[in-house]
Amino acid sequence: MDDMKFLTRCLQLANAARGRTAPNPLVGAVIVHNGTIIGEGFHHKAGQPHAEVNAIASVNNKELLSSSTLYCSLEPCSHFGKTPPCCELITAHGIPRVVIGTLDPHEQVDGKGVEHLRKHGVEVILANDPSPFQRVNDVFWTNKTQNRPHITLKWAQSVDGFMDAERSETNTSAALISGPLAGINTHKLRAEVQGIVIGAKTAQWDSPSLTTRHWNGPSPRPIILCSQHWQPNRAWLNSLAVKPLLIDVQKHGDFETLVADPYDLRSWIPQLINHEIFHVLVEGGSQILSAFMRADLADHIIRYTSKDSLGNGVSAPILDRTGAIHQLGSDRYEH
Repeated sequence: MDDMKFLTRCLQLANAARGRTAPNPLVGAVIVHNGTIIGEGFHHKAGQPHAEVNAIASVNNKELLSSSTLYCSLEPCSHFGKTPPCCELITAHGIPRVVIGTLDPHEQVDGKGVEHLRKHGVEVILANDPSPFQRVNDVFWTNKTQNRPHITLKWAQSVDGFMDAERSETNTSAALISGPLAGINTHKLRAEVQGIVIGAKTAQWDSPSLTTRHWNGPSPRPIILCSQHWQPNRAWLNSLAVKPLLIDVQKHGDFETLVADPYDLRSWIPQLINHEIFHVLVEGGSQILSAFMRADLADHIIRYTSKDSLGNGVSAPILDRTGAIHQLGSDRYEH
């Protein structure tokens, strides 16, 4: 029970850096001596010290380390990357016992950290249920096990299942469906991803800013899906806070373009990793959202449902699965 209590604290620490560690995972570490926490740390940002390093550095009396237990939400690394191996630091300080939430799926770790520790006489305990420690790093897990970005779909719909009213080019004002708390929550989510997908039709009709203006955090890179019938306005592209990435069958002058069929999702989605986009938020229209669902490229789905009706309009995607359900202001929030 004590092991799970301290591993849970590791999860709390790991979450403190959500949205800031990509492409690295979220990791928290705790050092315990005789049942008392004497050190804590988490990984703040890629290229900076890992959680174990920060936890060890926080211990005032280093002599206690040789009779302490180190808890870590993720297997300590055993290779040189931007920072030295954490396993070597652990054994150098003579820490005799390490409890780990889950193994690391990274090909340069994946059990090698545990092997190194055990070879140096460290008692290593693995959590009976690794799933909570994997879920906290669902983005990292998708990146490493499926070689593509993690994909979150998000939309708002009326209580009768419409995303928008029927619109024409001469009447392009989108229906306001979700409330202000849903908007703030969406901007928080944008701050945690590196890319945001919309279609060129949405871009042309709505000219969205795609920023995190209602939340403190970096704005994601706009990813615009073009088509024969819909192309983004050049002035709007130039107005964006972050340089966009276009997906089209042809290049767009000086705008960076991935040359691919935008609706052949699996042909270009993996390439986003090369553009340092590890988590994608899809805020497109119903057709784009449905395309991701049909391609089985929806790792996480967020749906806001208003209490109001539209009567008719653009139908929202049909969702045959739900996650946790909350009330967010006047909206039903499923995620």
